[in-house]
Amino acid sequence: MKKVSILLPVYNDEEFISKSVSSVLKSTYKNFELIIINDGSTDKSPEIINDFKDPRLKLYDKQNSGLIESLNYGLTKCNSEIIMRMDGDDEISENKIEIQLKSFLNSDSVLHGTGAKIIDNSSRVLQEISVNEDHKDIINNLRTLNTSMIHPSIMFYKDIILKSGGYDSKFEVAEDYELYYRISRIGKLTNIDLPLLMLRKNEHNISKKRSSTQTLNTLIARTAYSENQELLNVSKKSYGKIKLRVETSIKFKILIYLNSKITDHKQENGYNLLLKIFRKLIIFLIKN
Repeated sequence: MKKVSILLPVYNDEEFISKSVSSVLKSTYKNFELIIINDGSTDKSPEIINDFKDPRLKLYDKQNSGLIESLNYGLTKCNSEIIMRMDGDDEISENKIEIQLKSFLNSDSVLHGTGAKIIDNSSRVLQEISVNEDHKDIINNLRTLNTSMIHPSIMFYKDIILKSGGYDSKFEVAEDYELYYRISRIGKLTNIDLPLLMLRKNEHNISKKRSSTQTLNTLIARTAYSENQELLNVSKKSYGKIKLRVETSIKFKILIYLNSKITDHKQENGYNLLLKIFRKLIIFLIKN
């Protein structure tokens, strides 16, 4: 029975971290270590985590430096060849590790995700996210900015991620998107279309500023990897050149405007027909 390292970065997650950790410790699959990276939390997250007395849980404290650095630091602390990601405000089903690991090992892929249920702050299910299972469909969804893989759900081989350079700090808020493109040049990406992750969504997930950064970095990654089929990583020089092209394009300015409207409307009215129209406009712009 293979041991799995669960990599869970935490920053001021005191409201949900107890539920998150508890869901892992209730897993039907028992051979795991839970590696929690506390990114300089200023709330009670560390105290709540330390209340759990389970030898499989290991807490590492570091100065606040952001998610990407926490993930890269956490990769070095994981002791197993297979790592599963998770976030401090999410939960997993009791059989996620067991089902996903079996599927991953049978998939001949290097990175493997799952579907998810969207939950609110009270852990009530709002909707389900379905994912394509085949590598080609996942790549096509990356190109069209449709749902490809859900970052807190993924499972991967530690050595593949480390040898490819880990998470790229240039791609703030889009580090997962860039990683998928880069890893797809090394091996297959696959999903199992089962909602094994409970993904918490609320008004704090992405601010307007971060949404703009996410859009910019997503388009830079998409442009870089689409234009060069042999590319294995984006150099700092290439990133700067593509960033200038993207930032000065009319398409980017329209996308930022639409994303801003989506953010405003979500906060005011929730998901409805207008949001669907905005999303379709964005996908149309990306494709053309």
